[in-house]
Amino acid sequence: MDRHLLAVAALRGLHVAALLGLFGTLVFANLVAPAGLRDACARHARPAGLVAGVLGVAWLSVQASVFADSWDLASAVPDTLMYSRFGHILGLRLLLIAAAVGASFIRGGGRWIAMVLSGAGLAMQGALGHAGAAEGNGAGGLIASEAVHLLAAGAWLGSLLPMLCCLRTLPPHEGRLAAERFSPIGIMSVLAIGTTAFVQAMSLIGGFPALIGTDYGRAALVKLGLFVAMLMLALWNRLSLTDRLDSAHPDRVRRMLMVSVATEACCGLLVVLAAGVLASLVPGVHEQAVWPFASRPSLAVLADPDLRGDVALAIIAVGAGIGAVAVSVFFRRFRIAAVLAAIGLTVWQAPDLGLLLVEAYPTSYQFSTTGFTAISIEQGRRVFAANCAACHGSGGGDGPAASALRIKPADLTAGHLWEHRDGELYWWISHGIEGPEGGLAMPGFGDGLPSEDRWAVIDYVRSLNAGASMQLSGAWVHSVPAPDFPIACPSDAIDRLTDLRGRFVRIVTTSTFARATDATAVVRLDRVAGQALPVNGCASATVAAWGAYAALAGVSADALAGWEFLIDPQGWLRVAHGAGGPDWNDPAVLRSALKTLRDQPITSALGGIHVHEH
Repeated sequence: MDRHLLAVAALRGLHVAALLGLFGTLVFANLVAPAGLRDACARHARPAGLVAGVLGVAWLSVQASVFADSWDLASAVPDTLMYSRFGHILGLRLLLIAAAVGASFIRGGGRWIAMVLSGAGLAMQGALGHAGAAEGNGAGGLIASEAVHLLAAGAWLGSLLPMLCCLRTLPPHEGRLAAERFSPIGIMSVLAIGTTAFVQAMSLIGGFPALIGTDYGRAALVKLGLFVAMLMLALWNRLSLTDRLDSAHPDRVRRMLMVSVATEACCGLLVVLAAGVLASLVPGVHEQAVWPFASRPSLAVLADPDLRGDVALAIIAVGAGIGAVAVSVFFRRFRIAAVLAAIGLTVWQAPDLGLLLVEAYPTSYQFSTTGFTAISIEQGRRVFAANCAACHGSGGGDGPAASALRIKPADLTAGHLWEHRDGELYWWISHGIEGPEGGLAMPGFGDGLPSEDRWAVIDYVRSLNAGASMQLSGAWVHSVPAPDFPIACPSDAIDRLTDLRGRFVRIVTTSTFARATDATAVVRLDRVAGQALPVNGCASATVAAWGAYAALAGVSADALAGWEFLIDPQGWLRVAHGAGGPDWNDPAVLRSALKTLRDQPITSALGGIHVHEH
């Protein structure tokens, strides 16, 4: 992160922290503080509002200079305010902050008006971050989740400083009552923060590998650690120190509680700053995770009947040990014995538990950047022919150079190929495969092939393998997404195959076919460019689609004529047949085929090709 982005992240975090303080102080004044201190608490909100406003202007200025790539703020700031979504939202927020500070001077209901105005300004933060930049049906939900997250954080974190003031000025007994009144707000805030954080993590981080293998994920881990520390302090404050304020030594307990609350507030500030850094990083879901360990978890061993029982026994044994520890802690008896038993069971079963781990590489969890398109499959075919076919032949490991090799090349049409992730195949193509006695059984191509060629080869090999299963069993054994490709249609709004998502799509390779219906769209594959559009149908706008679908059918390009494919509304290839198969021009036959696909939907891509949506 360069210094400009670091400055933006710091100003963003400090601005949000001040805004949290403004909102949280008003929440505390209206809902927690004793009647005699409510106006005083409201007065304490004004400096927070002033700081939030100043930092907001500073953030706007630095961000405008980044947008304009110039420090001519006299033109950059007005342009940002007038012509950018960021400027519109932040400008409105600054007005709300000013209005909230002004409302705090009004006696009576001014505090409530100020709280609503500052809360509205705080809730807008989601539209200024990754949630606001999201697209699709989930964007609105992500912004709403972020708004709830921030309001809950304001109610909790922003109330800590006024709570500290109350503990310092009120008698111990009244301080305890204030802490107890704040307790329901704190509990609800923590629940809301945890729930919304989970929603955001699922949308932005992209899974456990990205959590530990990307900058965004590691920053999120830091934020999570600080949040857990805050939660532990909050529990200690409420369950231990608060009740002891009425003890024989209240002053000592009050000092301890004040130190604890101050520490909690400092952790909260660090959490907000970490959130500012996160907002300036690319979300983990859009980054390639670098796996840092030599092994990764895998359930492939469960498919082996000889080992499945051993692994199951190991899991049960370790689970029993953990359960024994939990029971001993609950009943406060035999805790040492239970811990020793759990350790013994874990050590005893460690070898069998190790079967759940397989060798891993830095790229193990990386995804293909191609999108599994017809063009990438055709590109992969050309690269494969030039670099791989000499040893692997047409995929079976029987190329002309294979007989001279000490170790036979891998059969790329074998079913076990699907046990390997794309990132693992990418590593082997890039760095080679070591032989059992040392040395490389397959050379690496990382220095000779661009990254996109290596990913394209993987797309082609997956298609080749899928085609082999089609020829062997008449169906794709693993889930396969329909490769996308540009199409020409009567409607200008449709120019790619993926634009037809939500409907069944029939792919045909003949010049005559039935017209599209309400249930299906029809796309013709053309082997030669420049063909006339079919009536009420679409046609491929690239000849690469012909070769890609030939590979998926397991036939040569010359033999593809007469084949037809059905794609379901989610974009999965479901059924295909060559000449002489079911007559889908017969409406009754087509309806029967579509009913079967509706009754047997693909619910998971497990064991198939995963297409990463950018």
